[in-house]
Amino acid sequence: MNDVSAWIFPGQGSQRVGMGQQQLERSRAARRVFEEASEAVGMDLTRLCLEGPLERLTATENAQPAIVTCSVACLAMLEEQGLHPAAVAGHSVGEFSALVAARSLTLAAAVRAVRKRGELMARVTEPGGMLAVMGLDAPRVQELCEAVKRDDVLVVALHNSPGQFVLSGSPAALERFQQRALPAGARECVRLQVSQAFHSPLMGRILEEWRAVVASIPLRMPRYPVVLNTTARTVKTLVCIRRSMVDQLVAPVLWMQCVQSLVGMGITQVLEVGDSKVVSSLARRTEPSLRTSTTQLAP
Repeated sequence: MNDVSAWIFPGQGSQRVGMGQQQLERSRAARRVFEEASEAVGMDLTRLCLEGPLERLTATENAQPAIVTCSVACLAMLEEQGLHPAAVAGHSVGEFSALVAARSLTLAAAVRAVRKRGELMARVTEPGGMLAVMGLDAPRVQELCEAVKRDDVLVVALHNSPGQFVLSGSPAALERFQQRALPAGARECVRLQVSQAFHSPLMGRILEEWRAVVASIPLRMPRYPVVLNTTARTVKTLVCIRRSMVDQLVAPVLWMQCVQSLVGMGITQVLEVGDSKVVSSLARRTEPSLRTSTTQLAP
């Protein structure tokens, strides 16, 4: 590890039954993280991650604290070895893990916040969904969105890499987009197994309640540069962090742009911190010159 390495953290969708098992078996520090997080949210996150069932683990109010806990357990293993990043970033809820890594947020505060975030998101009843689109560039994706959305909500929610975007919106608008995208040159369109349109205006009805939660989260200025999802810029003030936490609920995750910002800072390698290979793969597709690795352990 050297001074041009950034640590990046996965978001929702990376959860799976058995996540964290290798870390729990090999590291006392990882076990302490799971114990502290479980106590903070009043649920057995170790059992949830190891045993599921998948339906319960995937529920957004459970997946978010589970993913953050697993990432911070991997973080603890790195810190046990005396390793530190030059910068950090996290994808969607992974931004909370990144803030823990930067010492801006405590583990207990992070898991309580994302548990509440997930509970609020789960309360949204407006019909919505998400669609991953592969093989089209950003202008073409935006052009098709404008052409098919009509009076429905349809936005680009995740800018994952130059050839992969995820849309959020009403089921009807997503269906119309999918019908147009394949003939327009998309390689593949995949409906995600979610019941809400995350990072879209359809989350707007919980925005003020979430804003009140964010206002109460204890924060400190980060020890390392943190590149934020909503701006792809580094944190300058605590106001920047709170604004990003709030805006991220309804605004797109600019992950591709975050990776480009890291490279612009002189980062030459990224390490995905968590039981996942998702965001490091997206980083490599965005900037092929980046060296990528992950803390995901072999069985």
